[in-house]
Amino acid sequence: HGYSRTRSSMSVFVISGASRGLGLELVRQLAARGNTIYALVRKANDDLRQISGDVKVVEGVDVTAANVADVLAAALKGVKVDCLINNAGSYGSSAANGLMEMFAAQSLDKISPADMRAAFELNAVAPLVVTKAVLPCMGEGGKVIIITSLMGSIADNTSGGSYAYRTSKAAVNMVGKSLAMDLKGKGIAVGLVHPGSVKTEFGGDASKMPEGVANSMHDVQSSVKGVIEAIDATTLETTGNFTHGNYGDGIKPCPW
Repeated sequence: HGYSRTRSSMSVFVISGASRGLGLELVRQLAARGNTIYALVRKANDDLRQISGDVKVVEGVDVTAANVADVLAAALKGVKVDCLINNAGSYGSSAANGLMEMFAAQSLDKISPADMRAAFELNAVAPLVVTKAVLPCMGEGGKVIIITSLMGSIADNTSGGSYAYRTSKAAVNMVGKSLAMDLKGKGIAVGLVHPGSVKTEFGGDASKMPEGVANSMHDVQSSVKGVIEAIDATTLETTGNFTHGNYGDGIKPCPW
């Protein structure tokens, strides 16, 4: 297509939460670049099965389950992994009744210890567990990517609320920073990537959003384009950085 091959072309990617939203689009765009993809899902769907390219769907992966390390070890036996993308995550309260109700459930009045724990398990603990499980398949030149959020930035928090999501994403940012330090000697780079505000099922039905919120959201294609640019830019020199994919308009640093 006339685009230049980047360093991450023709590589083996492992992507969690690959059945919808950002994960699904990451599979689509990275497979289109000629990479081999191991798509980790609890259950496959037609959207994932219909993606053309070298896509291997690994079902039965619940990143919060006690057996996830064993499941991944079996699925990736003998595979050399170039890049792990920890994409599985959740806001931590239901989007069934729209975005505003989802946010309200994590207000100071409504937030529950159960919601706090559930978000922490999925957004902060699981990426560490999955990374530890995949590391034996990785070597020098490998990359570990964590899809995080600017909502986890302490400096950027000027609106409060979202207790479960904000704290779990702040926590995974620290997980990523520690991984960057611990893996540098092995030649493995770590990138923390904010995909931006994206129109996916993650945010619920767009028709139930206030117009201003819906208008500030970007399509998943451009968001993932930016995420992939951030992945390409992840090196041992930049390891541990917290980066905004910026929808393909040029990556930029996020404040901690």
